[in-house]
Amino acid sequence: MVTKRFYNIEELSTILGKSIAAVHGHLARKQFDAVPPPMKLGRRLAWLVEAVDAWIDDKATQAKIKAKGGHGHTTPPVRRRGRPRKGEQRDGSER
Repeated sequence: MVTKRFYNIEELSTILGKSIAAVHGHLARKQFDAVPPPMKLGRRLAWLVEAVDAWIDDKATQAKIKAKGGHGHTTPPVRRRGRPRKGEQRDGSER
């Protein structure tokens, strides 16, 4: 008989190097690029050990591909929030 092993949220937060509150926040926003998707065991959330390992390996592979392609080194232009000032026009023309 093969027994399945699971991580609880405390163990997952330690593995990922995040706080429990951060893991809860990612789950609430359904940000499964930041944490692996959980499963419910009764009222508790659990993560299958093999699924977490596969998720981490996938993230490491994506990071290697991104580093080889050189896509991660450019930063997007900074856009200010809010209404533009008098001298700043979004289309570049002066009025």
